[in-house]
Amino acid sequence: MIKIIRPRLITFDVTGTLLMTKLEDYVEIGSQHGLPLDRRKLARSFKNSFHRLSLEHPVYGKHTGIGWENWWRQLVHSVFKDQHKYISDATLDKVANSLIRCYGTSMCWHKYPGTIELLDYLRKKELILGVISNFDERLEAILEDTRIRSYFSFVLTSYDFGVEKPDTLIFDEALRLTKKRHSIDISPQQAIHIGDSVNNDYIGAKDAKWNAILIQHDNDGNQKEIPAEDVFRNLRDLRVHLSTLLDGNM
Repeated sequence: MIKIIRPRLITFDVTGTLLMTKLEDYVEIGSQHGLPLDRRKLARSFKNSFHRLSLEHPVYGKHTGIGWENWWRQLVHSVFKDQHKYISDATLDKVANSLIRCYGTSMCWHKYPGTIELLDYLRKKELILGVISNFDERLEAILEDTRIRSYFSFVLTSYDFGVEKPDTLIFDEALRLTKKRHSIDISPQQAIHIGDSVNNDYIGAKDAKWNAILIQHDNDGNQKEIPAEDVFRNLRDLRVHLSTLLDGNM
């Protein structure tokens, strides 16, 4: 974490950090198409399908040619066929299209408690704020629809850049974008990345020589490999911590 140098740039992951989703949306939209889902099986199927597709078609299919929409369509097919083996592809396409539309708007995204308070505070401190997210092309629209896009100088997605966190290249690109848009050089030591993934966010940022903060949102998981002072259970506690750094003597 930050010891002496005052940060000039703070970037955020989005999913699981500032915004949350709920798998209940899959249950609800599935039921609208006559396809009930068991929630426990759904969580397991989603995790397994997401992992498999990420290996087979990294960066949401950008480099294998299927594109992000078909990537998500394949995931929806896989998840629903796990519980409805004989359902037609045509029906599953309708379900997938409904989910893709929903997850492109604020209907399926919700701000974590403390999101606005934290972003308001950091903006008042005249820090440059940005987003670094493993995400597809919908992120700009989602941030607009959830009314937090205006806080950020840039939104850097893995799909647009072609590289995913934890690759250090995407963190280097964030510094390049900052220089391009603000005409200032910021060193990695003057940057903080905040996210919920140990590997993608915390270790990725550290490997890029950035400062890093892990947000766990009251998760009971014990991250023994991460210094306790770098782990926060909610955004409100994080704001209090950052205020001691930014308002105090450094």
